[in-house]
Amino acid sequence: MKTLDIYLARAVLIGVMVALLIICAVDWLGDLFYEVGRMSAGDKFSDVLVLTLLDIPHKLFEFLPSSMLIGTLFSLGQFAATSELVAVGAGGYSRLRVGIISSIVGLLITLMISIFIEYYMPYGERISLSLKQGSDENVLLASDESYWVRDQSRFIRVGQAVSQDLLNDVEIYQFNDAGEVQTISQAQSAIQQQGAWQLQNYRSSHFAENKVAVENADNFTVQTLFFSNLLQSVSSDPFKMSVQRLYEYIYYLEQNHLDSREYKVALFKRIAVPFVGLSMLLLALPLVFRPRQLGGAGQRLLIGIVIALVVYIIVEAITNGAVVYQFAPIMVAFLPVIIILICAVAAFRFTR
Repeated sequence: MKTLDIYLARAVLIGVMVALLIICAVDWLGDLFYEVGRMSAGDKFSDVLVLTLLDIPHKLFEFLPSSMLIGTLFSLGQFAATSELVAVGAGGYSRLRVGIISSIVGLLITLMISIFIEYYMPYGERISLSLKQGSDENVLLASDESYWVRDQSRFIRVGQAVSQDLLNDVEIYQFNDAGEVQTISQAQSAIQQQGAWQLQNYRSSHFAENKVAVENADNFTVQTLFFSNLLQSVSSDPFKMSVQRLYEYIYYLEQNHLDSREYKVALFKRIAVPFVGLSMLLLALPLVFRPRQLGGAGQRLLIGIVIALVVYIIVEAITNGAVVYQFAPIMVAFLPVIIILICAVAAFRFTR
């Protein structure tokens, strides 16, 4: 039995990894063509290529559930098509054992990718930011929308976040305990150097009881502008942040009484993705054990691709609608797991 266990485990492992690599490669090509279409005269193709490649690890995690389903169907479907599963079943190898072996392989794949992603993301973002800083044009830089940041009694508006060390069009509003504006400061740009922020073309208006004191300076130094990792968090897609950074940023938002729902949804989704992947793997098993009269390996694979596509669309729709309709983040993250498991159990009963 141990030899057969290894044989099945290797088949599932190869099937899932091949499916994952193919899906990610197709998606990467789409991203590359899109970014190339946005290039201007000053951009380098090599930078665009590297930036899209740096996003592949995130894609590995994003497409893991779909790959679990398609890869398992592809590998075990070949065994079903050649009647190998029927033969091992006649020898006492139960469907439950096939499910356990497949689940163990899926769990190991999920753990490896999850750990890799968690440690990779900070380094990947750092490399991405260094490439973005070196661009002549702001084609692939952070969004030029304004960001509002609250830090205790201060409100800071960032007109453009070029990188985590360079901000353009910065305004700082300082309030007193009574909720009245005490100081309004403006700077054309803010540059972080050696742990401090250099505010260029600085202008500050301090409101006293009967007068306004104005201060102007070409360069003004402040030690702390706001939470150290805040800019990188604000400039990043919540669904591409590591679990640790998500937790830290959620804590920051809640301490300042700000809305953290979007980041909570991203955090619980990161936690739930491995469970979605395992449930998709279990959903593949009833399709593998379907009677051959109901269709061969090709039809099984086609059904698996359709199911994976539908599940992906539903998960993304629920996630995107969670913030708008204020659903509970944990419910949004784990609802697909419950639905898929119910479908898998029902399909198992049907194939008996």
